[in-house]
Amino acid sequence: MSRRSVLRGSLTIATLVLPLVLGYLLSLYLIPTPEIAVIQIQGDIWGMYTGFLRNALAEAGQDAAVRAVVIDISSPGGEVTASEDLYFEVLKLREAKPVVASIGEMAASGAYYIAAAADQIYAKPGSAVGNIGVISFLPEPDLMDEELYTTGPFKLSGGPQVAAIRQLEMLKDTFLAAIQAQRETRLQVGPDVLSRGEIYLGLQAQKMGLVDKLGSVGDATAAAAEMASLRNYRVVDRSPELPEELALFGLKLEQVVTAASLAAPPGQMPPGFYYRYVEPPQ
Repeated sequence: MSRRSVLRGSLTIATLVLPLVLGYLLSLYLIPTPEIAVIQIQGDIWGMYTGFLRNALAEAGQDAAVRAVVIDISSPGGEVTASEDLYFEVLKLREAKPVVASIGEMAASGAYYIAAAADQIYAKPGSAVGNIGVISFLPEPDLMDEELYTTGPFKLSGGPQVAAIRQLEMLKDTFLAAIQAQRETRLQVGPDVLSRGEIYLGLQAQKMGLVDKLGSVGDATAAAAEMASLRNYRVVDRSPELPEELALFGLKLEQVVTAASLAAPPGQMPPGFYYRYVEPPQ
C-alpha cells in the first residue's frame, strides 16, 4: 500500500472520528452529569435554620441536574410550624423527583415528621426514631394589673390552660394523620401505639413500619439512584451554608453529634408548641 493511500485512509478515519469525539465532548459540556443531592438536617429545627433548609430543598427541586435527593437527618425535632413547613416542602419536592430520607443518630418528633414525607426512609439499627407528639408550656393565668390594660380576659395569656391542652391534642392528631397518610400500608402498628410518643431503635422502627430499610447514607443514595433510573451519577452536598454564628435555641450545634447531645434540653425554649424530643433529666 502506497504512502498516499495510507494518508488518505488516515484522513478518512479522522474525518469520521473527529466529529464523534467533538460531539461527545460537547455533550459533556452541554449535558451535565446527573446529580444526587444530599441535604443535611442537623440539630434543632427552628427559626432562621428553617429558611436555609427550605431554600436548599427548593433549589434542589428546581435544578434539572439534580435527579434525586437524599435528606440526611440527625435532629430531635423542633418548633411545630417549622417542622410542618419542611414537611410540606419535602412533599412538594417529591412530586418532582425521588426523595429518600436517611436517619443518622436521631430523627425524633418533628424530624421524623419531615422524614415521613420522603418516598423511603433508611435508618441505622441504633438510630433513635419516633417520639410522635407535642410538648408545650401551659400559659400562666392572667393577672390583674393596675397599669396594664387589656381588651379581653385572655389577652395576656392567649387563652385558658384547658384550651392549650385541647390545642396540644389537635396538633398531635394532625401529626398522627400525616404519618398515617405517608406510611399508609407500611405501618404495622396503630395510632394507639404511635401516640404514646416513644423513641424506638432503628431495628424496632423497621419492624413497626416507621422506616423502610436499615442502611447507611450510601445505601439511601443508591436507592435514590435506582428510583431515578440512574447508573452514572455524582453525589453533591447541597446542605445550606449557615452563617458561622447561627445559633439554634441559643446553642451552636456541637462538633460531636450524638443522640444524647441532640436531645439535650436547649438553653432557652420560647413559649410555643414543639414537635421535639427532650431527654429526661437524670
